[in-house]
Amino acid sequence: MGFASAAVLPQGVYDRNGQAIYVGVEHELPDPASNDFFDPQTQHTGSLAHAGGLRLRTGVQEERRVVVMRQGHLGVSLYFLDAKPRSTVILVHGNDPETREMGFLIPYFVTNGVNVISYDQRGTGESTGNWFLNGPIDRANDVDAIYDAFRSDPHVDGKRIGIWGFSNGGWTAPIVAVRRPLAFMILKSAPAESLAANIDYEVRQVMRRHGESAAATQQALALWRSVESALNGTSSWTSAQRAYSAASSQPWFRLMPKIEVPPKSTAYADGLRRAVSYDPAKTLQEVRTPTLALYGALDRNVDVADSSVLMPRYFAAAGMRDFTMRVYQHAGHQLIVSTTGYNGDALPPERFVPGYPEIMLSWLEQRGFMQSGSVARSPRR
Repeated sequence: MGFASAAVLPQGVYDRNGQAIYVGVEHELPDPASNDFFDPQTQHTGSLAHAGGLRLRTGVQEERRVVVMRQGHLGVSLYFLDAKPRSTVILVHGNDPETREMGFLIPYFVTNGVNVISYDQRGTGESTGNWFLNGPIDRANDVDAIYDAFRSDPHVDGKRIGIWGFSNGGWTAPIVAVRRPLAFMILKSAPAESLAANIDYEVRQVMRRHGESAAATQQALALWRSVESALNGTSSWTSAQRAYSAASSQPWFRLMPKIEVPPKSTAYADGLRRAVSYDPAKTLQEVRTPTLALYGALDRNVDVADSSVLMPRYFAAAGMRDFTMRVYQHAGHQLIVSTTGYNGDALPPERFVPGYPEIMLSWLEQRGFMQSGSVARSPRR
């Protein structure tokens, strides 16, 4: 095959100085699409600075579709190597305006024998709706529809469909696992706390990052809780608006989420309520799907100290028989090596902690979800 151009590269495994690297496409609005890579020799990852010296070894094929639902339609793609029906993983987004292009993960799974289904988050790409006003249950409805649309596809082994959920997608994936006969589930930085508790944690972390005082942190928490109370009907929007107006002059207010208070419409209020009001406890106590859960101990978006205790406790109550959890030290939300754990504070050069993402392949292989003859494997660690 020829040398890759300097533009956005096709997804696949590339040769760089005799070593294989995975190159995918990443697209989060409003940023333009770019290449995301992973080098299994060095654990280096991030945006591909240049394409010089890269030669495509194995490309990834894509079948694009539109899945129509009562709530609108979703732009979806199935990624594969050949005509064989294979184990297939559905990738579930975090709380971001991402399209179906989800970086190196797509070629990483596909070229190692696991097909991928990925979709445009609501309101991005070919999908209608609004990702921000879409809570875990709504997002699970989307994934259910995708599962149903692809389970009979000739490229998909319908008995070996699994799910991968990151961050906010960690609330969504278990809902699907309860409602559909999934063969496996992989959770990365998945919260086991309620959305309300997780928001409190994130507020504390962002205030700490910007050096705000304990008093300011309590004020910020009180402000957000006034909005939550108005959403669940235990207080009025007049009270929340009064608190919002008073807080708007405070220096720390710039760190708070920008929302409409009071909501500009009933539809907006309903959407916001869905986006911030969910407790996974009941669902997690019903999940029996074989699960791999991965955390970074320094995560500033998810309270790992709490979630890493709750997750196995809930799964044990469900009668889970196949649960594996890893908590990586010196890593944050993305499992990038870091001294602080905050997003964007990677310890240069940007790299994943040893063991990730290889653990996903080895875990799947041990359970018979990968076929032999992988194109390119990460070295064992």
